[in-house]
Amino acid sequence: MQIANDMKRIPEELVSSYESRIANVAMIIDNTHKIIENFRNIRNDMSNHLKERLAKEEFLRKKDFDNMIKDVILMQDRREEEVRDLLKTFLEEQKEMAEIIKKQLADGNKVRLEDFQSLLDSIRTRQTQSGNEVNIMLKKFHEEYEEMTKSLYGLLRKGESVHIQDLKSILKNIHSKQINRSNEVREKLNDFRKEREKTELKWKNLFIKTAPKPSPQV
Repeated sequence: MQIANDMKRIPEELVSSYESRIANVAMIIDNTHKIIENFRNIRNDMSNHLKERLAKEEFLRKKDFDNMIKDVILMQDRREEEVRDLLKTFLEEQKEMAEIIKKQLADGNKVRLEDFQSLLDSIRTRQTQSGNEVNIMLKKFHEEYEEMTKSLYGLLRKGESVHIQDLKSILKNIHSKQINRSNEVREKLNDFRKEREKTELKWKNLFIKTAPKPSPQV
């Protein structure tokens, strides 16, 4: 009877925990979208001011300015899309985990506590691995945007003394760091995903083992 009560209590607490986590992840996604939009506005505003200043002081054509900065912008747009996709996948995984726990709760008395605990441990490991992927992506995402705004602000502070060569130098530096950062992120994500593949296989086997057996037909 005690085991049955434990089997009922543990999943109930986990379902509540996962539902709270889902709400938190949804909030993170919403905040990240706001940060992206805010950054885009700031970046575009600073870029336009710099474009106007270089057009006036250095006679740089606006379309030439756009061509010079486009590679940096394209990589940032790609990073934004990667962040959105990863957060969306992360949220879907949280929902999937909650549904699995709910199913186990509905048939909790039919599953051995030891098997169920193994499944929970596997789920937590998978959760940690997914969280690591999200953390590294968000960290690099913020680093890149802070660097971009800081660099543009530095050029604008030069005032009338800013030159085309200053812009070229800054953009070259930013783009080089973008490439290095992308390679670093890719390597770390690949390492995380290799570990996840191992956990995924273990998790699926455990899920099959703890899945409720169909009632025998009379």
